[in-house]
Amino acid sequence: MSAPNKGLTPKLQTLAKRMVLQLHMVLKTVRIHDPNNNALLVTTENLKDTINTLWAALGGIKFQFVDDVAYLNDVRVRLDSSASEQVEWLRGEFTQRGLGGLAFSRPVDTLALREFLIVLARPVEGEEDAALLRESLMEVKDLALDILGPRTFADDGVVAEIRIDKRTFALQTYAKALVAATEALGAMRAGTDPLGIRLPVVRIVQDLIDIGTERVNLLLKMSAIKKGETYVASHAANTCVLAIVIGKAMEIDRLQLVDLGTAAFFADLGFALLPPEMIDRAATLDDADKSAAVDAMICQVRHLLGTGRMSEAIMRRVIVTFEHHRPYLEPATGKPAETHLFSRIVAVADAYDALTTIRPWRPGYPPDEALRIISKQAGTRFDPLIVRVLVNLLGMYPLGSVVMLGSGEVGVVYHNSNDPRQFETPWVRVVRDASGTIVKKTIIRNLAEHPGPGGKIVSSATADKLEGLDAASLVVL
Repeated sequence: MSAPNKGLTPKLQTLAKRMVLQLHMVLKTVRIHDPNNNALLVTTENLKDTINTLWAALGGIKFQFVDDVAYLNDVRVRLDSSASEQVEWLRGEFTQRGLGGLAFSRPVDTLALREFLIVLARPVEGEEDAALLRESLMEVKDLALDILGPRTFADDGVVAEIRIDKRTFALQTYAKALVAATEALGAMRAGTDPLGIRLPVVRIVQDLIDIGTERVNLLLKMSAIKKGETYVASHAANTCVLAIVIGKAMEIDRLQLVDLGTAAFFADLGFALLPPEMIDRAATLDDADKSAAVDAMICQVRHLLGTGRMSEAIMRRVIVTFEHHRPYLEPATGKPAETHLFSRIVAVADAYDALTTIRPWRPGYPPDEALRIISKQAGTRFDPLIVRVLVNLLGMYPLGSVVMLGSGEVGVVYHNSNDPRQFETPWVRVVRDASGTIVKKTIIRNLAEHPGPGGKIVSSATADKLEGLDAASLVVL
């Protein structure tokens, strides 16, 4: 049994069939012609026109194989027997690469489409080649292009979509990031090839970017989760999230955001190889400690390089790993260091998460205090532009801040408005009433709309006002 053939007009069915055959022709042409050959240019241009015509009619395209059947936007494409050989070849190429299909979120550009398809057509002789190719596709794809994983029919023959709410999806994605960081640490300690870790991380970063595209505050709530006992893994996830949020605010495009988020994720993992007594103390490092830290960084770089092909994205990750702890101003010259933009972004994201996390030698700083510490070092330790971006994103009272209200109640900042006029009146979750009793009922209060003293923050408060309550869980859940 198959999914019902409805939802596409005869004209759209004809265009869908044409797209399948043109995709087959382009991939075949790539194999036998130089990338600049006129034959490839013509076939790619024809495919581009068909894709954009379909996109204009449908508002988005999702082409994929489900088992051995071709679907367009979950409607079966009617292909007659004369096209069976081309369709079977195309399906085999996708299967060999571990792919299910392609999606187009907006009209495509000929050059970007050609670049993507040239990579897609690379020969694949085994799972390692397929994994490398999938990573390359993620690095070269245009904003309009996405790769889809394999799918199959549900028991009733209908292609089933799993729908979950955005908050649950965000929590699941964050949990995947923690698992990936833990697995990456295990791979580094074992000295195994990191390719199997890098690919899931790239997909996780893409999911985080998707979450941030629709709900930036939801992404910021993820970064409020603090797990001191699993510091390295949670620090990797939180630095990644914060770097993505900063990058989005700086209007870095999606493809570059994937590189930024992945670089931020891996930037500090190497330090987990250091002895615990070095990581879990506040003392200044001596020469031997500094040498050990450099060795750990080199190990991390080797892990990033792996044994596969080099790419610009991998080199950027290496650069960020080396540079993100360098100060913004060179001590010797007093001039800004020539560091990569990603390194400067990761430096700020790294510092904010580290300051707000409990460490063995100190409690975590309240979010607003951490911002003040970073702001004082803007222009010396940190790039002042990036610090300003973070401050504007988090507001006067960042998510997770504990605040005292004029009514005597204690609240945790739950949501911030993007309107600067409301930076002093965020949404708060009231956790203690005026008598100090824990409020068991969930009370979310928009201070901008709440009259009287209960709608005004009179001071910040330390985490001990929560007495065992976790600020992050109060914000996220």
